[in-house]
Amino acid sequence: MSEIRFDLITGKMVIIAVERAKRPHDFVIAHQEKKGSKNCPFCPGNEAMTPPALIEIKDKKGKWLVRGFPNKFGALNREEKEIEVPALYKAEYGYGVAEVIVESPYHDVTFGGLSVEQIKMVFHAIVERYKAIAEDKKIKYIQVFKNFGPRGGASLEHGHWQIIGTPFVPDLVNKEIEGTQDYIKKERKCPYCEIVQYEKEAGVRLIGENEYFLAIAPYASQYPYESWIIPKIHQEKFEDLDEKHLSGLAEILKPLIEKYEKEFDMPPYNIVLHTLPPEDLRNYHWHLEIAPRLTIAAGFELGTGVYINPVAPELAASVLKIDVLQPARKEVV
Repeated sequence: MSEIRFDLITGKMVIIAVERAKRPHDFVIAHQEKKGSKNCPFCPGNEAMTPPALIEIKDKKGKWLVRGFPNKFGALNREEKEIEVPALYKAEYGYGVAEVIVESPYHDVTFGGLSVEQIKMVFHAIVERYKAIAEDKKIKYIQVFKNFGPRGGASLEHGHWQIIGTPFVPDLVNKEIEGTQDYIKKERKCPYCEIVQYEKEAGVRLIGENEYFLAIAPYASQYPYESWIIPKIHQEKFEDLDEKHLSGLAEILKPLIEKYEKEFDMPPYNIVLHTLPPEDLRNYHWHLEIAPRLTIAAGFELGTGVYINPVAPELAASVLKIDVLQPARKEVV
């Protein structure tokens, strides 16, 4: 059972997800010895350990290469129940969707070790499930993300993505979209399109590019070695990706994740999609944000919401430089 509770002072929303306390953990503390694939619910042969598949992309022999299913321990679910709320407070039942996309049948292959074609299949599965979830009119926002490593929030070693649909648009998302509208109203231009043009010309925060995407270290990076991948053309919604842009996204994301894995020895990180809510008609420009978890938010960050980043994004970009056309090592499917 989950509840969406609202802070009395700020109105900030919090999901109280008691079911997640019951989930199994491969990672309990950082640097724990790897648990391995023997009892991994995401490995081939263990499909009965997960809910039935919602999507499977298979090879010519019928073996799955990418597999998606409901999250057995999701923070939200589609049940609808009445809950008791104390008179002082506001809350509602945690209606929503939580799904998992397993990115490969191989337990120990990292995301950077996947082939471009395999990464493309992962995004095909994500787009398909995204569109299916968006058909539920009670779902107002769909968050796609990947956690890697214990400090990145991953509770299982086997590489996977998550998709969570919520019955509300999160405050951070609204603030970002409203900021985009304010900029467009003032400057008559999309701020993300402006960033793409400026950073491409300036070069000092440019990490790499291909025909369709630009990878940069954002000017006001919150995290050391943070990066963004932005479509070069103005594209409001992630789910509108066509085949050529899916290929372009896989081709630029693979070497960038490889670079993180190599330079920082498999660091914990998060990849987070920022996109327009399904039925939102406002102007926006979707993108991916990648945050390696190399530092821990401490008292100042928690008390103010202002992050102290000890690494200038200009230095980060010089370290993270990638050649999109030349993968760093042999690819593994």
